[in-house]
Amino acid sequence: MRALSVVLMTVIFTSSVSLAATTVTGNGTQSRGYVGQNAKISGQLFSLPATGTITGVNGQGASGFWIEKGTGQLIRNFDSVGEAKGFTLPAGSYRVIPNLKTDLLQHGST
Repeated sequence: MRALSVVLMTVIFTSSVSLAATTVTGNGTQSRGYVGQNAKISGQLFSLPATGTITGVNGQGASGFWIEKGTGQLIRNFDSVGEAKGFTLPAGSYRVIPNLKTDLLQHGST
């Protein structure tokens, strides 16, 4: 059996509305769990009031992440957290979910 694996991801967006910068944070987790039993993905829904640009990602233990609309439609999958910096999204509701590294057995907490 495989041990519980959890990755916590935080993606920081900067959005400009009426010449004022706004910081929006998206958080997500993925748990590998025990094979066939209790794997979970979770992403906190966040809203961008205007076009937003990724300015930072905190995702130790993640092998990249994906961004999806609030409806679940995939927007983009990033193979590494570093390649996401500078990516822009239009105004709307989104969530971020980390990808787990293949050999990750345990990391982080929810």
